[in-house]
Amino acid sequence: MKKIILLALLAVFTACGSKKTEEQVAKPETDEAIFFVGTYTKKEGHVDGQGEGVYVYSMNKKTGAISYKATSDPVISPSYLAVHPDGQHVYAVNEYDGGEDSFAAVTAFSYNPEDFSLSYLNEVSSVGQYPCYLSIDNTGKFVMAANYVGGSVVLLPIIEDGMLGNYSSYKKHEGGSSHPRQDAPHAHQIFQHPKSGLVAAVDLGADKIYAYELDTLSQTLNYLRDFINPPMSAGPRHMVFHTEKDIAYVLNELIGTIEVATYTDSLRFQQKVQMIALQEPGDKREPSGAAIKIHPNGKFLYASNRGEINEVVAFRIGENGELIKVGVYSSQGKTPRDFEIDPSGKFMLVANQDTNTIVTYEINQETGELIDTGYIEEVPTPVCIKFLN
Repeated sequence: MKKIILLALLAVFTACGSKKTEEQVAKPETDEAIFFVGTYTKKEGHVDGQGEGVYVYSMNKKTGAISYKATSDPVISPSYLAVHPDGQHVYAVNEYDGGEDSFAAVTAFSYNPEDFSLSYLNEVSSVGQYPCYLSIDNTGKFVMAANYVGGSVVLLPIIEDGMLGNYSSYKKHEGGSSHPRQDAPHAHQIFQHPKSGLVAAVDLGADKIYAYELDTLSQTLNYLRDFINPPMSAGPRHMVFHTEKDIAYVLNELIGTIEVATYTDSLRFQQKVQMIALQEPGDKREPSGAAIKIHPNGKFLYASNRGEINEVVAFRIGENGELIKVGVYSSQGKTPRDFEIDPSGKFMLVANQDTNTIVTYEINQETGELIDTGYIEEVPTPVCIKFLN
């Protein structure tokens, strides 16, 4: 009898061990984090595009070193990217002028983790020119894109197999401001608030932030209101929301500042907490704010500054959402158009558009300071970095 019981127990333990082994084989641990790089592929007035499509790279999770994996099927200037939560699809704006009789496009790719390939699925009209930003809504059923030229935003349904359908909603912004680059509206960002579900669109040309409601049943963006983003000629480019505090941070490209403000669930801005400059007082160099991101731990915020400056500025986020400058760091190249923090929060990758490099910094988890790792990878005209989560 004891022998039978022992054999039964042994069978159970063996089965459990086999199950664990199967799970480990199915989900092997890896030291690599996959990310995608958007590029310009053609010469434009502001850039000499040398890319060949969307690049796939990996980053060593321990050291921050990066290595090339693959290049997507060829498309025109896939500058800004969005990775679908399913991990199987990547979307890109095609940032170009479609001409008098046509528009630019937005492209859908399928991603194969086995060989790191990005395969072209389809493309649809962006219903505007030079689309420069896109994001995926909270349901994963829509792509939203911002057209810089024409100052409009569009809603694109995601249909079968991750492909894109033709636009289901289109909104044209109005107005301008006093800066030479503000002769017309220039939509620069559109994304959905992670909690309230309302959609924010930032318009550099109009000096405004627009609030929309996304109706997933009617597949429409419904205008709610817009806010003038003071001061005049600030040129708001990108905005981020804090994950825990009801605080918004608006990066003003043209004057090189970050506006810190409280807001309500209906995206009504209530009170300005702070306006802080990327540069020190007395610095006469012309600012050109580009990207703004919050660290995954919610304690730090970073912004890049292009032009003559080419720096990344680090801030600590205070109790009331205010920003305290931690340090200023060279991008080690020209035109840090974008940067991204890896999902673990350990490393930052900085994309230098005009010197064709991506630079790896380690992030001090206690202070938010950036530490040079010495890793610099040559990448043709990098514009956007997005990790595969």
